[in-house]
Amino acid sequence: MSFNRNPGEPAHRIAGMLLAICLVCAGAECVIRGPLRFAQAHDFNDFISPYVQTRAWIQGNDPYSPRNLVEMWPPEAKHFDFLSRNLADGTLVTKRGIPSAYPLSAFVLIAPIAVLPWHVAHTLWLIITALSLGLTAASLLSAANLLPWSLRSFGFLSLTLGLAPFHTALATGNIVTVAVAASAAGVWAAGQRRDALAGILFAISVGLKPQIGLPFCFYYLVSKRWRIPAIAGALVALLFAIALIRSAAGGAPWLQNYLYDNRILFTPGSVDDFTERNPVRFGLVNFQVAAYALTQSRTAAIVAALAMAGAAGVTWLWQATKQGRASDSLLPLSTLAVISLLPVYHRFYDATLLVYPLAWSLAAFNGPLRTTARSTLGLIAAIFLVPGGTILEQMQHTGRLGTVGNHWWGNVIVLPHESWSLAVLSLLLLRAFHRQNAIAKPASPVQHLS
Repeated sequence: MSFNRNPGEPAHRIAGMLLAICLVCAGAECVIRGPLRFAQAHDFNDFISPYVQTRAWIQGNDPYSPRNLVEMWPPEAKHFDFLSRNLADGTLVTKRGIPSAYPLSAFVLIAPIAVLPWHVAHTLWLIITALSLGLTAASLLSAANLLPWSLRSFGFLSLTLGLAPFHTALATGNIVTVAVAASAAGVWAAGQRRDALAGILFAISVGLKPQIGLPFCFYYLVSKRWRIPAIAGALVALLFAIALIRSAAGGAPWLQNYLYDNRILFTPGSVDDFTERNPVRFGLVNFQVAAYALTQSRTAAIVAALAMAGAAGVTWLWQATKQGRASDSLLPLSTLAVISLLPVYHRFYDATLLVYPLAWSLAAFNGPLRTTARSTLGLIAAIFLVPGGTILEQMQHTGRLGTVGNHWWGNVIVLPHESWSLAVLSLLLLRAFHRQNAIAKPASPVQHLS
């Protein structure tokens, strides 16, 4: 399909009608698989732990204490038996991943919601995450210069609403939806030369989930847009200072539990373990999952993931220093966002960052980089419009995974297919970044990127 047809042509009108139908279907799927599922998950979801932890922090208690989490569990929510059972045997963090190891800065940002009763906070968070998805889409439509009511805009919106990582993030109420939205709005603000606003938005993203927001700050640091990362860094430092002052005033010994929570989450058999000892490992997308399937060694998998991400990062940095002032910023941002998913722990919902290369691929669909752009679009659509990890978990639960797991190709390729896809995607985007620089042929190192 070409996205450059004359709007008056019959083929263009037919394509527009088909894409409009796809947009409606994708929107319906997103609502059903996202917000509606979160609305039904009133008693247990990804937001309830940071909500309780923030309330503990507000009261001057240790927000990383499993005992505080269980004792302060909202009375309006069901108190599951596993909470007391796992607290007693010391496996609450290992088996359930709670209390979550969010940074102290996140509690400052969540505090306005956490002061509300749980049933009100739950509904408000549902509205906030849904609006965050809209903000992400609108910001990247503008950043990619996709014209309203164009075929590319319809295609981008349809695919964004169809991305399974967004469905998972919305269904679980995970903070990543807001962090990605803040980063996308920050990219838009930076493109409008509104550096102060961009810095504030990136500070929100970093404050909520550093692994999401930091790559964007790094990009503008490399781009010599000093004001943006300076403002973001100062505001994040302020958030931490506020959090530390409140913790110190309450006398809560939070650091020991925080370090313990981080350490235990990566032990063998924990919910974040990338080996077969973790029954929900298919929900991880970091490259350790694929590397372990290939090597069957935890150490080798960690080294391989760090080496691959390091090599990709150095290549990206080399290309970034050669980028011209007028070059497109969406491609290097997309490339860095994908690379950031490779070396460390990331669950499926963190792949919402793929909305960046999705926007770039449609913007470049008919340009000089169209071959790579279309390959990028095809790969994202083929792998991430479907919740592959969830399907594999259901197959394992029902005993049907053995057919796939009994073959080497199943263990090495099919089971960690999302991790492999991100690795391939990072290479595609690095190639496009190199070709963009070759086409532009800048005369001098980058001064300002927008």
